Amino acid sequence: MSAQDRLRIGPTAVIVLLLAAALVSAAMRLSELLPVQYWWQAVANPDLNAYAQVLVHDSVLPRFLIALVAGGALGLSGIIFQQVLRTPLADPSTLGVSAGAYLALALATLCVPALAASARELVALTGGLAAFALVFLIAWPHRLSPISLILAGLVITFICGAVSAAISLSYGMGMTGLFVWASGSLTQNDWSAVSRLLPYTLFGCLAAFLTRPLELLSLNDEGARSLGLPLFSVRLLSIILAVLLAASTVSAVGVIGFVGFAAPFIARAAGARRLPQRMIASVLIGAILLLAADEALQQAAHFMREIPAGAATGLLGAPLIAVFLRRLPVVETTASPITEKRNARPLLYLAITAVVLLALIWISLSLGPSLNGWSFASPSQIQSFLIWRLPRLAAAAAAGILFALSGTIIQRMTSNPMASPEVIGVSTGAAFGILLLVLLAPSYTPISQLGAAAAGSIVSLVAVLLMGYRSRFNPEHLLLFGIAINTAFAALIAVLLGMGLPKIFGILQWMAGSTYSTTPTQATIAVAVAAVALVITPLFTRWLDLLPLGEASSKALGLSTPVSRAALLLLSATSAAAATLLIGPLSFVGVMAPHISRALGFQRALPHMIAAALAGATITTCADFIGRVALFPNQLPVGIVATLIGGPYFLWLMRKRVH
Repeated sequence: MSAQDRLRIGPTAVIVLLLAAALVSAAMRLSELLPVQYWWQAVANPDLNAYAQVLVHDSVLPRFLIALVAGGALGLSGIIFQQVLRTPLADPSTLGVSAGAYLALALATLCVPALAASARELVALTGGLAAFALVFLIAWPHRLSPISLILAGLVITFICGAVSAAISLSYGMGMTGLFVWASGSLTQNDWSAVSRLLPYTLFGCLAAFLTRPLELLSLNDEGARSLGLPLFSVRLLSIILAVLLAASTVSAVGVIGFVGFAAPFIARAAGARRLPQRMIASVLIGAILLLAADEALQQAAHFMREIPAGAATGLLGAPLIAVFLRRLPVVETTASPITEKRNARPLLYLAITAVVLLALIWISLSLGPSLNGWSFASPSQIQSFLIWRLPRLAAAAAAGILFALSGTIIQRMTSNPMASPEVIGVSTGAAFGILLLVLLAPSYTPISQLGAAAAGSIVSLVAVLLMGYRSRFNPEHLLLFGIAINTAFAALIAVLLGMGLPKIFGILQWMAGSTYSTTPTQATIAVAVAAVALVITPLFTRWLDLLPLGEASSKALGLSTPVSRAALLLLSATSAAAATLLIGPLSFVGVMAPHISRALGFQRALPHMIAAALAGATITTCADFIGRVALFPNQLPVGIVATLIGGPYFLWLMRKRVH
């Protein structure tokens, strides 16, 4: 047996073992409820006077089937997304479908609770399709190119998430059920969800298996057009089909996003090369993953509180990604930046941005509401305000700089505009460390919180560095493994939030990027760390200029790519961790500040980083001011406001500039 055959058998064997374990688990649970001789009767014609038979017919069996149907639909949706967008980083949540569905249900729960209770699936489906419509309109000027769709979907996801977080912070304890639903729930009381989801899934399978046009999408645009493919129409119809599959699944069982990413990945790792093979394998693997995860959490429910299915799939799928990563041949990403136009007057733009930042700092320190209305403070009054306003302002600006530098480094290092500090798991690792401390410790101090966040960040960083070393710091390997780490921590966070403990919700403001409790000492540390980062990062500009040229070109110019990528990854992770420890996982700035800088025409590494740092500081400074005064005397976290400010601005830039 060849080495290649052995590599393919590994993932296949794991999936077969998962299926076998799931079936054994299901049989064991059935035998606990009913003797074997009554199984068929419970399935076909249950005795209404026998509680166990009714339970099997109306709850156990529908849950078993909904796991298979939903998992298969998500796997198929994921492979379509990845084929159309030509990137293994795409999944059903790429276009904001899950975030839109979650936001719609949150709003309906608060505003029209009767509608949310009676038409839950319809509300979620409407929200998912509305989010897709926004992404579609934003990407339309770019003729729905893959990179524009992914970036628009990412920003819409951030915006929907920010509004949802604001709702959660305002109605924390009342949103426990929504937290559980957001992590996916397969609990069934009848056959209604199966009957609604199954037709969509069957239609999607029949339509998607017309694979010839989809196969041609793997070519570049010029090659596909030369073969007579109506590229725009095929891409649009394929995306609508994938969104319909994902939205219908979300409306039936909640947000279960990782299956759509993991199933196509494992299918390729198992040796499925042609598109028809990958599609069939993705459907089967998606169904098995979700079924195995659901059976595992039902068995675990004997010993602990049952956790959501979406969190279980994240905990199951992330290790599989890590195990099979080296078995997958990875193609270098072909993502292009937003614009290739250079800025003819970079110093002027930098000066204008710096002036705007200074003006925002002055306004933030001096302007505010009072008993007599809005007014600017006098110099003597500002002195009394500094102790309250300056520390949080300094921390916000420093965090914006650090996140912007981290995002710029990792985007240039990987040549991937979707890369961000959250991709390497640093932000979610820190958030999980804090949440775990709050849950387990009877009491805690700011120092212990910082230590817990640092521990979570270090675990993520070490894991990514070890995987990066094994793969010679291949950019796409780093991104894929980072997504696995991030998903695992996000799943664990969802489990903790779903527990509904009062002290858990006290940390939500920090997770949203709050500067409320920043002390002068913390602010001083933040500014010092940001200053050190600004001094150090210019030393790496040559590496950041060469790495986007590709592996071969970088080596030809004398660059040791493994060493340079390891150092840059460490610098990026350290910057993101320092900012996360101070104000929470505000990764939006790390995604958007580099894009805003590039969209303004800064292409070379040094001006790109400087402009991104200024943009990041400007966004967070403005966000801190608005969050402080917009709902006075109540306040909004800087993370939420930064998303609501930077997101629409970035979308406006996308519509103004074509690739």
